[in-house]
Amino acid sequence: MAKSDLLQAYRRKKSEPSDEREEKERERSKKQTEKRTSDGESIVVDFVANFVAGGNASFEPVKGRVLMSQRRLILATSKAKTVIPITSIFDIAVGQVPPEVEEFFDYTVMVGYIIGRQRRTTVIGGDRETIEKFSLLLFRAALNGSRARVTHPARIGGRVLDTERQPSGLHLDYEAVTFPDDDGPLTENGEPFHIDLASVIFFEVLERTADGETRLVLSVQHVKQGQTVTSEITLDSRRKMNILGRYLRLVYHWIKSGVRDVEVTEQGLEVLVGLYSAGEMAAEVDFSELLGVEESVLDAELEKLHEEELIGDDELPTSLTPQGRFVVNEEIEDVNV
Repeated sequence: MAKSDLLQAYRRKKSEPSDEREEKERERSKKQTEKRTSDGESIVVDFVANFVAGGNASFEPVKGRVLMSQRRLILATSKAKTVIPITSIFDIAVGQVPPEVEEFFDYTVMVGYIIGRQRRTTVIGGDRETIEKFSLLLFRAALNGSRARVTHPARIGGRVLDTERQPSGLHLDYEAVTFPDDDGPLTENGEPFHIDLASVIFFEVLERTADGETRLVLSVQHVKQGQTVTSEITLDSRRKMNILGRYLRLVYHWIKSGVRDVEVTEQGLEVLVGLYSAGEMAAEVDFSELLGVEESVLDAELEKLHEEELIGDDELPTSLTPQGRFVVNEEIEDVNV
């Protein structure tokens, strides 16, 4: 079964006691603060890797340091340094090893960028977990803080709504894309509107023409409160729209690959749906009574679901992992259809 080490590590991180997690975050923040470029920029990435920098025609990888601030990606060896402004990046492709370098790398991220008017490509290779972690940080550096325009909901089921498009921010998390807005038009229950990536069932990039101007629109179908909802997102930059589309495909693939070979029994699915529906009230619900089964049967189902990494713990209270939410949302979509 193909599973993302990154998402597993993220779930372990979330399950740590809050005080322990906060202490680690402070320590990590302190270390990051101490690392700075010669221009005083705070370094958020610093690791050793093999890479082919700047579209080198020889495709001979070299070993060096990969550093990144919020403004620049730097690939440095003892002989040369390649500096890539984050704003110049137009593509981030993870796990797609180009034929020219497949003999050198097991797992890569390919970064497309523009210097002057010339398009260039850099390929960075390493172990899967390191490349995945770096790639997510690169996606966040490229997209976080962008301004977006969001139509939510554009459709509920097959019903098209006359919802006004609203300005919003954009923030990437490991499991969601959040659209914060100070004016509040996109907020729900005091929380910023977000798309849970485990709830996504389909997305596509469309071209729309309005006021004589053609724009790319990212149309995302996702399950929310038992309904299939379509939200539409537009960024002013085609470059950023391409990167956002790449990000959604990547995380969607990671989540879906984690359940590709999982077989959930009817009883197990009922437990997942019950946990999903209960949400934060799960600790107060008697699930054995709710499902009409003996506690021993429920305990056995929880253990199996935990082994398949569909729930975070094998005892109640527990919550669904991204893969668990994906399974439930697929079931909801089947019922809606």
